[in-house]
Amino acid sequence: MATTQKLRPAIKFGPGYFIKEQMEYRSWTQEELAEVMGMTIKHINAILKDKQTITLDTAKVLAEVFDTSPQYWLNLDANYRLWLDSVPSEKEKQAELKANLYERMPIRDMIAKNWIPAFADVYELYDSLLDFWNTKKLDFDEWDKQITPLLARKSESFNQYKASYTYTWYHKAMIVASGYTVPEFDKKGLEELYNDLHNYTVKENGINQFLEKLNQLGVVFFVLPHLQKTYLDGAAFYYQNNPVIVYTARYKRIDNFWFTIAHEIAHILKHLDEKNTFFLDNFREEEVNDLETEANQLAAEKLKHQEIVTYLKTKINYLSTTDIENCAKQLAIHPALIIGKLAFDKTISFANQRLYNEEVLDLIDANYLVK
Repeated sequence: MATTQKLRPAIKFGPGYFIKEQMEYRSWTQEELAEVMGMTIKHINAILKDKQTITLDTAKVLAEVFDTSPQYWLNLDANYRLWLDSVPSEKEKQAELKANLYERMPIRDMIAKNWIPAFADVYELYDSLLDFWNTKKLDFDEWDKQITPLLARKSESFNQYKASYTYTWYHKAMIVASGYTVPEFDKKGLEELYNDLHNYTVKENGINQFLEKLNQLGVVFFVLPHLQKTYLDGAAFYYQNNPVIVYTARYKRIDNFWFTIAHEIAHILKHLDEKNTFFLDNFREEEVNDLETEANQLAAEKLKHQEIVTYLKTKINYLSTTDIENCAKQLAIHPALIIGKLAFDKTISFANQRLYNEEVLDLIDANYLVK
């Protein structure tokens, strides 16, 4: 990630410092130096504070008074002015800090989502971010090292800025996960629930029944909207000894919800380990690797994708809503999942995804929604 930070030269002393040394050696006051040099006290005061540039005429007088060369004073002044120009102003310092923060975090989106408060100046923002990250200092070099694993696992289009914003989202997800208390993880119980997932898609209030069962089996679940430029659909990771599933509701459709759940459960049961400590999934720009392929296959199996295709194969050219509903009844699966599968395969238009697809957030209990 680009950085605007530059090395600064060591502090330089202006000619005023060295004139004061000569005055102390001679026990002269400013009034006495002004009288010797034939200048006003105001002019001498400005020179001693390095507010007044040393001109050639002034350098010549200083050379006579202190037995040096005019070039000595001209060089001191020139070097000091060059150093001053290299030292950032307060405005420049604030701009540099703000650039580093905005490069790595979607600040405006974090404020909009109430992850951090609005700020009056960059230092107030910095303090809020220290609280957010629970640290005493934001080390940007260390930060950039932390996003390397994300870059290594994503496609080429997943650049450093997307990785950094995703890292921020992941940290927030960890914070949220820390606020949930669930029993010890029951892996065998989750395997049994996974096999029965399709039945919950057609139950009345089946989504919340399934989520409650997840919690009882020691799996944390919550909805956390994705951040700007992250485009996440869901995530799976461990917080302490319990697996966590996060749904972003990027598309807010029933079929998207159930596929995300099925995909992340596959990661929990098959892939989360010391080597793979998290999965952050974007189904539109999916990573091409064996783990994601297997998670997709398992999710498709639990959501009966092949059975859907087989059942509707002879009807596909003149498909009706009655066919969809009969298929849903026969396979015990929500019709929105059938529409979603067919649209994904481009068998029918994506415009049909509105069929049977209620606003999924309206169906999820409020206690699962991060405010």
